[in-house]
Amino acid sequence: MDSHVKDGKKHLNLDEYTNRNLRHQYHKMEEVAEQVKENEMPLESYTWMHKDAKLTEEEKTKLINWADGIRADMEATYPKDSLIRKK
Repeated sequence: MDSHVKDGKKHLNLDEYTNRNLRHQYHKMEEVAEQVKENEMPLESYTWMHKDAKLTEEEKTKLINWADGIRADMEATYPKDSLIRKK
């Protein structure tokens, strides 16, 4: 389980989230919503060992709405070009 936590924090550490730049924050919320929608989060290997960690449809909806809400707030506050990574 420790390895799951360490790996997860490499991808999204909420303790450090607000210390990152706006583009990073915006992108991470985009990833959260996408991974929950695609049933990629939580990891199957984690839920296999921790059956109670499987998300219900209601929990998935709440997480997606949370991440989308943060992105919407950011879009209302900051110029779009400060949120989107330039290709």
